[in-house]
This record gives sequence, C-alpha cells and structure tokens, in this order.
Amino acid sequence: MMALTNRSSAKKGYRINLESRVLKYGYSNARVRAMKGFLLKSAVFSEMVKVGGIEGVVELLQRTTYKNDIAASSGMYTGSQMVESAASKNFSTAVQKLMKMTPVGDRQALASLLLKWDLTNLKNLLHAKKLGKSYEDIRPTLFPVGGLDEDDFKAIMKADERSIYREVKGTKLGKRIFSEAAQETSKGMLNTFRAALQSVDSFMKYETEVDSYVYLMIDKALSGSGSKEALKMSSIIKREIDAKNILIIERLKRHNSEKGRILKSLIRGGTLNETVIGKLIEAKDLAAVVGIVRFRFPSLTVSPESSDLSRFENALERSIAAQKIDAFYTSILSIGVIIGFLLLKEEEVNNLRKIAKGKEFGMPEEEIRDMLVIAG
Repeated sequence: MMALTNRSSAKKGYRINLESRVLKYGYSNARVRAMKGFLLKSAVFSEMVKVGGIEGVVELLQRTTYKNDIAASSGMYTGSQMVESAASKNFSTAVQKLMKMTPVGDRQALASLLLKWDLTNLKNLLHAKKLGKSYEDIRPTLFPVGGLDEDDFKAIMKADERSIYREVKGTKLGKRIFSEAAQETSKGMLNTFRAALQSVDSFMKYETEVDSYVYLMIDKALSGSGSKEALKMSSIIKREIDAKNILIIERLKRHNSEKGRILKSLIRGGTLNETVIGKLIEAKDLAAVVGIVRFRFPSLTVSPESSDLSRFENALERSIAAQKIDAFYTSILSIGVIIGFLLLKEEEVNNLRKIAKGKEFGMPEEEIRDMLVIAG
C-alpha cells in the first residue's frame, strides 16, 4: 500500500512539475524553435561559397531574413564590411527577441553568455586603437548585444590612455565585472581588470587573464541557475575554453616556447587537467593531440598526416558545434532551448563573416568551405 502511495505521489509531483515548466517555458520555447527554422541552411552557405564574389553573397542574403539588415548597411558600407554590419544588426535583433521572451528568472544566465561578445568587442576596440584605426573602420565588427552599447564603443575609441579604465568601468559591463569581483572578494580579479584597463598595452599583457575571469563569470551564472540544461550549456562553454587552450599550446610549441610560458598563457576554467596539458605539450604531431583530447571532443576528426593548424581549429569548432546541436534538440521546456538557439545563431554569424572575408581576399572555394562550421 505504501509503495502504491509513493508511486502516486511521484506521478503527481512529475505532473505538477511538467505543468509548471509548460507555463514557464511553453511560449518561449515554441517561439525559439520557430526562429530556428529561419537560420541559414547549409545549402545557402554552399551557394555563397560558389558565387563569384562578395556581390553574389550580398545578393543571396537579400533573399533571406538578412534582407532589411543588408539594406540598412548598404548606405554606409561596401564589400565584406556590409556583410559584417548586416550580421551585427541581425544578431542584435535576434538577441533582443530572445531576451524579451526569456522568463525573467533566466535572463541573467542568457545575459552571461553575451559576456563573450562584450569581451570580443572590447578586444576589437583596443586592438583598433593600438593600430590607429578609426571607429568607422571597425564598427561593422562590433556587436552591441551585452554590456557595451553604441555610445560605449564610441567613448572607448575616443578615450586617451588615461581614460580607458574610467570609460569601461562606467559601462554596464564594467559595473557588472567590478561588482562581481567585489562580491567574490577576489583581489586577483579586481587587480587584473584594473591593471588591464590602464592602457592599450596593459590590456594586451593581461588579455589571457581577462579571458579567464570572463569565462569564469559565465560558468558561475550558468551553474548557479539550477537548471540541468544550463549546466549542459556550461559544459559546452568549457569545451570552448579547452579548444582555445589546445590551440594556444600548439601555436606556442611551433614557436619553440618553453613549458612555463605555455602554462602561463592558458585560459582558466576549462576541463583539461594538468596531466592532459602535460601530454599535449609533449605531443609530437596533431594526430597525437587528437588521440589525447578525443575524450572531450568525440566527433573530432583530422587527417593523420595533417599539420595545418587552421584546419585543426575548424575541426575543433565542428566538434563543439555538434554538441550545440545536440543541446538544442535534447532540451525540452527549459532555458536550454533558448541558450541552444543563441549558440547556433553565433555559428551562423561566424560563418557569414568567414565567407565575406574569404571572398574579399580571393580565397579558393575549398579553403572557404573548410573554414565553415555548419551547425544544422
């Protein structure tokens, strides 16, 4: 009798939980799955690769959901910059829609993923300042989707060396970074950001440490959401860190860097332990590297005789993309569907930018095709 009562209570609890999830995520998940249908298909990317030049890519995009974004960008830019500007506008619009339809309690987790774009934007801005470029030169490469907006971009570009710290600290991104560092009573985190933002050269010096702290902030937000699907997304972010570290190791090995320097250059927050990292440093070729890391990247495939790091990087990205697709399709009535779509949208935008640059530089079709990561 007791067993029957327990089973009945369990079924009732499951039903209540399911009904609660339907109420919380039913609408947003249905909307997001509909948005998934408008992502560019692999056939469209294949056609873009085959067209003669960047003009052909633009013409194809005008037949897609990028039509209005191309029109808005055409008056300001030409060539690959037009495509990059359209990609920025389209992605920003998608993020705004996602944020509005995401349940309030889950928005912090979604916003945390956008820290990656904030970091990329900040790097692009400061690298541009280092190279003496103007704001107009780099605007198409910037994505105002997180804690840095258009006004922030302009202010940072105008700031002199002594004002960079003040400008960044006053942004939404800066306030979050320094607030979280203070809450964690992390002197290391506070000191790193303060030191990195003292000048453009300082930022270059501390870039890896800044990467580490930003990824740790993302992981903390996803892990703290209490959602199994968010934890799955967190594991994908850690795979991205692992991939970055593998590539850092391989590039530094090719420059005959000492082990100590390699270890100092790695981004914290991944899953590769000291033993695995040691094996990677000692590995003689990419075939050996693949054998060492396959347990983290199950679908990783590289030609045994290949030594091309660019192709190896693309292979790592494809392996991670496979995990993103799995996360999207296996998530049901949860924040995982929303985050999964965001990750797939990121791949779409990255593919467009690769094609645009490849066409502009006159790269062969096969090379452009090898760079793409089709996430389904």
